[in-house]
Amino acid sequence: MSGPGPCCVDPGAKQSHTVQGTEETIGGLKTYKTGEGKSAIVIFTDIFGYSFINTRKIADTFAQSTGTTVLVPDLFEGDSLDPNIPRAELLEKLPTWLPKHPVDKACLAIDKYISTIKGHYDAIQ
Repeated sequence: MSGPGPCCVDPGAKQSHTVQGTEETIGGLKTYKTGEGKSAIVIFTDIFGYSFINTRKIADTFAQSTGTTVLVPDLFEGDSLDPNIPRAELLEKLPTWLPKHPVDKACLAIDKYISTIKGHYDAIQ
Protein backbone atom coordinates (compact mmCIF):
# COMPACT_ATOMS: atom_id res chain seq x y z
CA MET A 1 0.00 0.00 0.00
CA SER A 2 1.40 3.36 -0.95
CA GLY A 3 1.37 6.41 1.29
CA PRO A 4 -0.60 9.59 0.83
CA GLY A 5 0.00 11.52 -2.36
CA PRO A 6 1.30 15.07 -2.55
CA CYS A 7 -2.22 16.49 -2.83
CA CYS A 8 -3.01 15.29 0.69
CA VAL A 9 -0.40 17.57 2.22
CA ASP A 10 -0.57 20.57 -0.09
CA PRO A 11 -1.80 23.61 1.87
CA GLY A 12 -2.50 25.47 -1.37
CA ALA A 13 -1.59 29.07 -1.98
CA LYS A 14 -0.76 30.83 1.25
CA GLN A 15 -3.24 33.60 1.91
CA SER A 16 -2.87 36.85 3.75
CA HIS A 17 -5.85 37.90 5.79
CA THR A 18 -6.75 39.93 8.85
CA VAL A 19 -8.97 37.69 10.94
CA GLN A 20 -12.34 39.07 11.98
CA GLY A 21 -13.31 36.52 14.59
CA THR A 22 -12.21 35.51 18.06
CA GLU A 23 -10.99 32.39 19.80
CA GLU A 24 -13.05 30.86 22.57
CA THR A 25 -13.60 27.46 24.11
CA ILE A 26 -16.83 25.73 23.13
CA GLY A 27 -17.66 22.18 24.14
CA GLY A 28 -14.17 21.77 25.54
CA LEU A 29 -12.50 22.64 22.23
CA LYS A 30 -10.69 25.81 21.29
CA THR A 31 -12.77 27.38 18.54
CA TYR A 32 -12.38 30.16 16.02
CA LYS A 33 -15.73 32.01 15.99
CA THR A 34 -16.70 34.64 13.46
CA GLY A 35 -20.00 36.32 12.61
CA GLU A 36 -23.07 36.82 14.78
CA GLY A 37 -25.92 35.07 12.99
CA LYS A 38 -28.81 33.11 14.50
CA SER A 39 -27.73 30.02 12.58
CA ALA A 40 -24.28 28.47 12.45
CA ILE A 41 -21.94 26.85 9.99
CA VAL A 42 -19.36 24.51 11.52
CA ILE A 43 -16.16 23.97 9.55
CA PHE A 44 -14.14 20.85 10.31
CA THR A 45 -10.60 21.30 9.06
CA ASP A 46 -7.99 19.33 7.22
CA ILE A 47 -4.61 18.37 8.72
CA PHE A 48 -3.56 22.04 8.99
CA GLY A 49 -6.13 22.75 11.67
CA TYR A 50 -8.25 25.59 12.92
CA SER A 51 -5.51 28.21 13.22
CA PHE A 52 -4.36 28.02 9.58
CA ILE A 53 -4.95 31.46 8.04
CA ASN A 54 -6.55 29.98 4.90
CA THR A 55 -9.16 28.25 7.07
CA ARG A 56 -9.91 31.43 9.00
CA LYS A 57 -10.23 33.39 5.77
CA ILE A 58 -12.82 30.87 4.54
CA ALA A 59 -14.69 31.10 7.85
CA ASP A 60 -14.73 34.91 7.75
CA THR A 61 -15.89 34.87 4.12
CA PHE A 62 -18.74 32.45 4.90
CA ALA A 63 -19.81 34.56 7.90
CA GLN A 64 -19.84 37.76 5.86
CA SER A 65 -21.58 36.32 2.81
CA THR A 66 -24.23 34.29 4.66
CA GLY A 67 -24.91 36.34 7.79
CA THR A 68 -24.31 33.29 9.97
CA THR A 69 -22.00 32.50 12.83
CA VAL A 70 -19.13 30.30 11.66
CA LEU A 71 -17.37 28.01 14.13
CA VAL A 72 -14.08 26.22 13.50
CA PRO A 73 -13.21 23.82 16.35
CA ASP A 74 -9.69 22.55 17.01
CA LEU A 75 -10.30 18.81 16.68
CA PHE A 76 -6.56 18.15 16.82
CA GLU A 77 -6.22 19.88 20.20
CA GLY A 78 -3.20 21.92 19.17
CA ASP A 79 -1.56 19.10 17.22
CA SER A 80 -2.31 20.13 13.63
CA LEU A 81 0.45 19.98 11.05
CA ASP A 82 2.33 23.11 10.08
CA PRO A 83 1.48 24.19 6.51
CA ASN A 84 4.75 26.13 6.32
CA ILE A 85 7.11 23.16 6.48
CA PRO A 86 8.34 21.57 3.25
CA ARG A 87 6.07 19.00 1.61
CA ALA A 88 8.67 16.23 2.01
CA GLU A 89 8.75 16.83 5.76
CA LEU A 90 4.94 16.78 5.93
CA LEU A 91 4.91 13.45 4.11
CA GLU A 92 7.42 12.10 6.64
CA LYS A 93 5.32 13.26 9.62
CA LEU A 94 1.96 12.08 8.32
CA PRO A 95 2.36 8.32 9.06
CA THR A 96 3.02 9.01 12.75
CA TRP A 97 0.54 11.90 13.00
CA LEU A 98 -2.50 10.12 11.55
CA PRO A 99 -2.76 7.37 14.21
CA LYS A 100 -2.84 10.06 16.92
CA HIS A 101 -6.05 11.41 15.37
CA PRO A 102 -8.30 8.44 14.54
CA VAL A 103 -11.61 9.03 12.81
CA ASP A 104 -13.63 7.49 15.67
CA LYS A 105 -12.11 9.97 18.14
CA ALA A 106 -12.95 12.86 15.81
CA CYS A 107 -16.53 11.60 15.39
CA LEU A 108 -17.03 11.49 19.16
CA ALA A 109 -15.63 15.00 19.52
CA ILE A 110 -17.87 16.25 16.69
CA ASP A 111 -20.98 14.68 18.25
CA LYS A 112 -20.19 16.31 21.60
CA TYR A 113 -19.47 19.64 19.92
CA ILE A 114 -22.70 19.68 17.93
CA SER A 115 -24.68 18.68 21.04
CA THR A 116 -23.11 21.58 22.94
CA ILE A 117 -24.01 24.23 20.36
CA LYS A 118 -27.39 22.83 19.31
CA GLY A 119 -29.56 24.93 21.60
CA HIS A 120 -27.73 28.16 20.82
CA TYR A 121 -28.55 28.44 17.10
CA ASP A 122 -31.71 28.18 15.00
CA ALA A 123 -29.94 25.89 12.54
CA ILE A 124 -26.53 24.26 12.22
CA GLN A 125 -24.91 23.34 8.94
